[in-house]
Amino acid sequence: MNNLDSYPKELVENRGQIEGSFIFCLWKTPDLYQDYKDHVRADRDFLTEDGKFYYSLGLELSNMNYKSFDDASVFSYIEGKETLKNGFIRRGGMKTIDELKHVLNDENVDTYYDELIKFNMILKLHDKGFNVTNELDKFKKMTSQQLYSYFEFQLDNVFLGRGSGVKIEDLDLNEEFVESIENGEEMGLSYSAACPLLNYHTLGLHKSNVQIFAGFSGTGKTSFCVSSYIMSILDQGEKVTIIANEMNKRAWQHIFMATILSHKLGYYGLPRKKQKMGNLKHEQKEMLQKAIEYYEKHYKGRIKFAKIYDYSINDVKRIMRRMAKQGFGYMLYDTFKAEDAASTNVTGELIEASKQLLQVAEKEDICIIITMQLAIYMENTRYLTASCLSNAKAVKEIVSELVLTRPLWEDEFPGGKFDVKPYRFKKDSSGKFTNVKEEIQLDPNKKYRLFFLNKTRNDEGDSVLLYQFDGAWNKWIELGYCTPKHQRTTERT
Repeated sequence: MNNLDSYPKELVENRGQIEGSFIFCLWKTPDLYQDYKDHVRADRDFLTEDGKFYYSLGLELSNMNYKSFDDASVFSYIEGKETLKNGFIRRGGMKTIDELKHVLNDENVDTYYDELIKFNMILKLHDKGFNVTNELDKFKKMTSQQLYSYFEFQLDNVFLGRGSGVKIEDLDLNEEFVESIENGEEMGLSYSAACPLLNYHTLGLHKSNVQIFAGFSGTGKTSFCVSSYIMSILDQGEKVTIIANEMNKRAWQHIFMATILSHKLGYYGLPRKKQKMGNLKHEQKEMLQKAIEYYEKHYKGRIKFAKIYDYSINDVKRIMRRMAKQGFGYMLYDTFKAEDAASTNVTGELIEASKQLLQVAEKEDICIIITMQLAIYMENTRYLTASCLSNAKAVKEIVSELVLTRPLWEDEFPGGKFDVKPYRFKKDSSGKFTNVKEEIQLDPNKKYRLFFLNKTRNDEGDSVLLYQFDGAWNKWIELGYCTPKHQRTTERT
């Protein structure tokens, strides 16, 4: 782009406001610089001297890991840099910035950024010889995407690198399609080592998709996700980010420690509770050290943990976008809830939030796994479906996989009134499964979980799997299938 004075007045009359709204959202929430610094350049995207100055100064502060751009931080950084300091004071110092930050909502930063990009596009069109002033009022009401669509048949390289979001092509059954079938390209990341049956029905963990693992409080949602999903992701050399709004970092460390001890080292002498109590024996200390060594050799640097202290979907999206740019292709969000549980529109908020997460998954090509609470008043439901999701059964229509879990009840053991009749398919001499069923014997002293595969885009839904669960070691054993009753009851024994 040229300088400010080289454009018609009507194209740049609100330029300071457009640049300032975006820049001072970044100043208000410095972490946002991480989302935009790879896409925005001061000498390319800003026309005003103030815009270039404030964006560059904020970027320098961000790169120095300042988490808050307050008076003390800014003046500490510019002290001794006379040109920078004089320029800052000449522009009004922190008073001017604080006044602008006060009237801006940083949740609108994407909108402000889009407005900046749109007007930069308009200026590029002007540079290419398009008469954009005649329809400027119309363009002001558009987003950058709408502007692209308006001009897409007239442009050459003005918007190089920005897609229209729509691709129309022939739906051909050709050799390329056959080759994709032969290569198994529709398979996601396999977790068959942990859960062969569930993995078979879902065809693994899929990028560009969102899937839900839901259960009542205390049923082991988080533990299962670590044992089966997260460990499988890590064991195949991938990176994963955990975003948590309930359990803290230390609680997650205990889960991972128990999982590595039992799954990788075959050691069961240090359950999660004992980890927390201390006063360890020599053998236990040795095994802890071996677990650390195993972690550092196999997983170090490939697990990131982000603790959020509210349920802001915008914070979650920012974290996911940032980590995706760093090569983290899998995200676990624990637990998915509405930002305002007291809102009269909780259902609408959750559905909208799930749509936004799907957009992030598709744009960043990442797999998002979210855990979700089942409604407390549905705890006496024997056959779980999407209607048990707390406040948001319509979320099912957005996600690719929906699995719901609950404990096996006492009256559902073999011989009970509501026997779930657990079974597995026998294997033949070559190790392949047959259609012959064999009964699974259950131990009333052990804990079991039912998994209801309510939805999958890769197989028929409504299968119910049976797992044995030991929370002390975070040990899950996939046993087979079962057939619980399709009814709600208050006759729990």
